[in-house]
Amino acid sequence: MMAVSVTIPVFNEEAIIEKVVNDCYSEIIEKIPDSELIVVNDGSTDGTFKILKRLKQKFGQLKVIHLEKNSGHGKALRAAFDQACKPLVFHIDGDNQFSIKDFWQLYRHIEGSDIAAGYRSPRHDRLHRKILSLILRWINVILFGVSLRDVNAPFKLIKASVLNDIMSDMPQNFSATPIIIYIIAKLKGYRIVEVPVVHFERKTGKTSMIGFYLLRLCSVYLMDLVKLKYRIVSGRLKKP
Repeated sequence: MMAVSVTIPVFNEEAIIEKVVNDCYSEIIEKIPDSELIVVNDGSTDGTFKILKRLKQKFGQLKVIHLEKNSGHGKALRAAFDQACKPLVFHIDGDNQFSIKDFWQLYRHIEGSDIAAGYRSPRHDRLHRKILSLILRWINVILFGVSLRDVNAPFKLIKASVLNDIMSDMPQNFSATPIIIYIIAKLKGYRIVEVPVVHFERKTGKTSMIGFYLLRLCSVYLMDLVKLKYRIVSGRLKKP
C-alpha cells in the first residue's frame, strides 16, 4: 500500500478537531504503514491549537503547523502540502462534514488515475455556499473549458508527483488553491476520476462565508482565476 500524507487546514474548530484527528488516525494512519497526518492551524482564536498540541503528544505521526495570523483556507492548505512527503496526498477539511471511511472510495481509484476527486452527493450546505460553487463551476467552464461536479470540495486524493507539478505552476499568493489544482491538472492532461462521497450538515463552529466576507472571497477567487488565465495565454504553464 502507498503511504499517505493526510493534510487538514483548520480554523476555529475546537468543538470537533479532536474527533477528526482521531478518525483519521484510526481509519488511515493505523491502516497504511508509514503514513502521516499534517494539520495546519490557520491562526485559530479559540482552543484549537491547544487541543492540537495535546494530540501531538499522543500521536507520533502528527505534525502541527501553527500560523500566527489567519491566512485563508487556500494558503493554509498550501502550507500543509509543502510539508507532505508521502507518495499520496489526501486533503480533507477539519469541520467533520465528511466520513473518513470514504477515503477508501478514493484510494480504490487512485491507481488508475492521478487525482481521485470526491464530490458531495447529496450536498448538505446552506444555499449561499451551493450558489458560490455553481458560480465557480461555470467560471471554470467559460475561462478554461473545465467542468467538474464539485470543483471546491475539500475531499481529494492526489499522487504526490502530480501535486508537486501542479503546485509549481501556482503562484504563492493565490488563494483559490483547491479550485486551481483541478484546473491546472485538467489543462496538463492529468487523469481525474470523480467519486461520490457522503456529506454531512455542519454541526459545530460558525461559517465565515456570509455577507461581505463571501463577496470578498468571490472577488479574490475570480482574480486568481483571471491571473491563471493570463498565465496560460502567455504560455507560462509548464507541460508535465
